[in-house]
Amino acid sequence: MTEVDNELHVLIEAVRHSETYKQYDRKRVALKSNPELKQKVDVYRAENYRLQNLPDDGTLQDRIEAFAEANMELSEEPMVREFLDAELGLCRMLQEVVDRVVRAIDFE
Repeated sequence: MTEVDNELHVLIEAVRHSETYKQYDRKRVALKSNPELKQKVDVYRAENYRLQNLPDDGTLQDRIEAFAEANMELSEEPMVREFLDAELGLCRMLQEVVDRVVRAIDFE
């Protein structure tokens, strides 16, 4: 596994040096400078994650819409919006990395 570990280190450094990660890190640091707002964002993110992972019991769409409406003011705050957009960009980049590895090794 040493070869994989070595190459993984290279990948991690590439991610850290990517503009996508740098943007995320800048927005993360900016958000952390406002602890009260960061706390609200952390609660928002946890609830959003929970909702996204619930099975659809016929009311899920209504619950998601109610959540979005209840959190509209927070999610429209510029610092919050910028952080969430940067976080989404980083998540998409990491998902693409995993997807490409899985496809390349014919993992079923």
